[in-house]
Amino acid sequence: MVLSVLIGVLVYVSSRQLKRNTIKAYNLNVANAPYDVIIVPGIPYDSSKENILLKVRIFWAKNLFDKGIARNIIFSGGAVHTPWVEGKVMKIMADSLGIPTSNTFAEDKAEHGNENIYYSYSLAQKLGFKKIALATDQYQNSFLTSFIEKRTPDVALLPVSVDSFPVYDKRQLPIIDAREAFINNFIPLNKRESRWERIRSALNNDVKEMNK
Repeated sequence: MVLSVLIGVLVYVSSRQLKRNTIKAYNLNVANAPYDVIIVPGIPYDSSKENILLKVRIFWAKNLFDKGIARNIIFSGGAVHTPWVEGKVMKIMADSLGIPTSNTFAEDKAEHGNENIYYSYSLAQKLGFKKIALATDQYQNSFLTSFIEKRTPDVALLPVSVDSFPVYDKRQLPIIDAREAFINNFIPLNKRESRWERIRSALNNDVKEMNK
């Protein structure tokens, strides 16, 4: 009983601290807006299910674009756990929400969070974007901070706080035709990499391509 209470207190305290850090990071970096482009990591897409994190990341990106905080958006992610290329699906959704298609881009190679940053950062540079920021939920933002500080320290952080989740969850994503983002003969990541390989890739501050 005592252990359960202690764990509960620790979770509560850490959640409060994470929220404070999220708000602090956003307020610090939004002062330097506008950004040429924001990077929005993908979420596995399933046409038969809703995903709150998918909603949050899509609508947060649109919010930043509509306010002029971001001039362009790179949605990042390959076909990882489902046969839809995450970056392409999210771009289709963003375009369907009224963001000009000329301002949205899809990165389709990333299979881990660090790769979302690495490949999107490379794409942003190729496209000529200078001021770059990561725009994702507070949980993933916290997870990717170490990689960004080590590998891409010029990438700013524009995370969305968990307090905004209920607002975005009430919104409806557009019904889209995602056939162009569908991969035939798809093999999920857990069939291509062992559990240890996936954990190591998620926790490592490197990307496999960087060491080739």
